[in-house]
Amino acid sequence: MKMWGFLIALIVIFSLILILFFIGQVFYSLVLHMKIDKEFITGPLYKMDARGLRYENEFRQYDPKDIYITNKEGLRLHAIEVDRGSKKWAILSHGYMGRNGELVDVCNFFIKEGYNVLSISQRAHNKSEGDTISMGYYESDDLLDWIQYIVKRDPDCSIVLYGVSMGAATVMMTLGKDIPRNIKAAIEDCGYTSAWDEFAYQLKKMTKLPSFPIVHVANLITKIRGGFQFKQANPLNAVNKSRIPTLFIHGTKDDFVPTNMVYKLYHYANYPKQLLLIENGEHAVSRFKDPELYFSTLKQWIQQFA
Repeated sequence: MKMWGFLIALIVIFSLILILFFIGQVFYSLVLHMKIDKEFITGPLYKMDARGLRYENEFRQYDPKDIYITNKEGLRLHAIEVDRGSKKWAILSHGYMGRNGELVDVCNFFIKEGYNVLSISQRAHNKSEGDTISMGYYESDDLLDWIQYIVKRDPDCSIVLYGVSMGAATVMMTLGKDIPRNIKAAIEDCGYTSAWDEFAYQLKKMTKLPSFPIVHVANLITKIRGGFQFKQANPLNAVNKSRIPTLFIHGTKDDFVPTNMVYKLYHYANYPKQLLLIENGEHAVSRFKDPELYFSTLKQWIQQFA
């Protein structure tokens, strides 16, 4: 009888391990592997409404160009560039499952402020190559390649980094790297503290399940298949290392990346820094909720530091 009990226990344990392994594989495939549709997470992907069409028509008047570079891994990366001959550049990073065309209104703002703009397609998005989304970990290396692309063209240029959601995480993680002196200021809108924190939050929100053991197993699978761990995608550590003036923006009704994350980011960041909360702003749309406050704050920030 003891032997049978021992065998049953082994079978149960082995079955649980297989189930968790399967869940980890599903998590990676659904959330981070670009071969699978992700509208169940993001909702309907960005569709151009009348307002967006107006912004895009205005942007097209500036004669944007498609630009490609090859990163250190050999991936061909895409961006849209408007070069107005200025010494000032703004590099824009879209969010998870986004497209650089979502940020045409922000491009228009920077152009009117006398900037050239480079709106990048993050790896595995749009026309950029890649299979895995790394929540800012590898994407921050790509952003550094884009920075070098501009600096090689103009060693005396000034650069502002701007990102929304995962793009904000990409920007913040880049700030923690060895970046050139050309980076004068950064703006992050609704970024998360770490991929681990975001996944644990989303798991609880969507399924009511605790992070252990699902996120732990998904992290292991991601390490095996994607080459990185969730805690390595850590904007919180990066802003603590950074000395770049950073403007933190978040909507008070953001339930995708919870608003409380921005308080921690702001607390850990070094001076100079500023926190802008957009009342009743939801995820990644603060600039539409209160555009006057949003863009006037951006204008003051870049005039002060860039």
